[in-house]
Formats: sequence, structure tokens, C-alpha cells
Amino acid sequence: MALVKVIMPVIGFLMFSYISYFAVFAIESGTNTWIEGTPMRVPRFEMSVADINGKIYAIGGVDINEYLTQTSEIYDPKLDQWSTAPPIPEPVDHAGVASYGGRMYVVGGFGENNAVTDSLYIYDPLTAEWKSGKPMPTARGALTVTFVNGIMYAIGGSMGDYHGELNANEAYNPVTNEWTKKAPMPTARHHHGAAVVDDKLFVIGGRRSDFKTSMDSNEMYDPIEDKWKVLNPMPIERSGLSVVSIKTDIFVIGGQTVNGSFTNINQRYDTESGKWTLEKPMPTIRDGHHAAVINNKIYVVGGKTASAKESVTGANEIFTFKPS
Repeated sequence: MALVKVIMPVIGFLMFSYISYFAVFAIESGTNTWIEGTPMRVPRFEMSVADINGKIYAIGGVDINEYLTQTSEIYDPKLDQWSTAPPIPEPVDHAGVASYGGRMYVVGGFGENNAVTDSLYIYDPLTAEWKSGKPMPTARGALTVTFVNGIMYAIGGSMGDYHGELNANEAYNPVTNEWTKKAPMPTARHHHGAAVVDDKLFVIGGRRSDFKTSMDSNEMYDPIEDKWKVLNPMPIERSGLSVVSIKTDIFVIGGQTVNGSFTNINQRYDTESGKWTLEKPMPTIRDGHHAAVINNKIYVVGGKTASAKESVTGANEIFTFKPS
């Protein structure tokens, strides 16, 4: 009996530990996490961010002194290190950017004196050189550009700060170096985000003028049919956000709300069910940041943490989503 009295508590403790371990594991496997990566060398906001061959490029933007910059930096996730890349030919912010075929395409944006541009710059990391492509038909900034099946779609944007919202949808073929006009987006806007799932392009959030007109719009474009469809709106209106996709999920991170506050909200849109879910918020509240996805991890880079210029950040925060 004495031996039983000694052994039973031990067995009970081991069983409790065993169950607790797997309970914690089950909870952890169904959650999502953020970690901090090495920040950019040059803190910036409203730069262009894209991934090429497993590395992240941060191009142009506005620095802590609120000057336009030509700065280009490369982040290697394996080393958690930034290095310097050749500067973009002209300083620009609010440009659209996308990568395809091992090259990066930087389109439009605001240049000196906040003038909109129609420029297209193409960067080849193999030669470390920039070249110019055919200019975009409609000059604009605060637009999105996204590749679907080898064609780049430049959507929405602004003709100037706080005015002239656009619903333009223009497609660029990198093989022919030609642009074609496509079906316009139902809701004209700028400072929105876009992502691709199953060869469909989803455009989310944005605004018409300033933050007071931030939107909850969620519209899908089918390039094959050249048609748009209005979908279940985002629960919280936002602009200046980051939008990326992992498999069939779209993540909408940070931005500015209709009351002007910056946010760290992280919402997930399930394109199969059409439902929105609130996920773990980004550690740093910010606006004017941008994101890229590598190996199912979301890297959110730069931005501002408040309206003051001193709040410009080089933050690099990494989100890993673990579906339940």
C-alpha cells in the first residue's frame, strides 16, 4: 500500500504533464505569432516592397526628414540582414510594385513636389541594373500593381494628394512592353491594397480623399472574364494598409481608420467561405507600411507609428499563421 501511495501521485503528475503538454501544443498550433526581424537601415514610409527569389526589396519612399529618397535595400530572411541595392533612377513614394519572372516592376507614384508619375522601372537582380519600361497610360500614385498569369494589373490610385481618386485598371504585358485598358474597378479609391488568390485579384480598403473617407470595400477582379464582383466588406474601414495572401487566405494589416488613428489590426479574409476573422494584431501600430510573403511568412516593413515625422520606422515584423 505504501508503494502504491508513492507511485500513484507520480503517475498522476506524469499524466497531467502529458495532457498539459499536448493541450498547450494544440492551442499553439491553432494560433498565430509575430516575431521581430532586423529593421531597415533607413527608416521609411510609403516605399515599395516586393519579394524576388526569396529576398525582400524596399524601394524609395519618404525618410524620417520627410524627404523623398531613391534608397533601395534588400532583406535576406535566412540571414535576417539588410544590404544596399542600386537606387531607383528617381525618388518616388506611393508607387505600385510587383515581381514576376525574377524581376521587379515599380510603377507610378508621387515624385518631386508631389507630382504624379506614369513611370515604369524594371529591376533585374542578376545584373543589379534598372531599366525603363513603357510608361503607364494613366499617371497616378497610391495605386496597386499585381501580376496574374504573367500580366500586371495597375489598379486605382490618385492624381494628387487627397483628390482625384481613380478606378482605372490598366494591364501591362512584360513580353510586348505594352499596356491595355481593362474593366474599371467598381469603387474609385487610393491607398488600398491588393492580393491574388486562385488567379483572381482582390482589392481591399482604401479611401477617396483623406482618412475620413477610409473604406471597407472588398472587390474581386477576374482577368479572364474582365469582370468585377463586390464581396463581403471588411469589418473595419481602413486605408494605408498592407494586403497579402497565403494560399486561400488574405491578410489585411494595419493602416488608418476613419477617425484618423493608426492601427495594428490584423484581419483575415477566407476567400472560400467569404468570412472575416480577427487575428493576432501586429506588434507595432503603423500606417504607410508595406508587406511581402516568403515561405508563408508575412514580413511587414516600415511605415509611421504616428502622424509626426519622428515616428517614421524601419520596423520589420514577421507574422506566421498557423491554421487550426
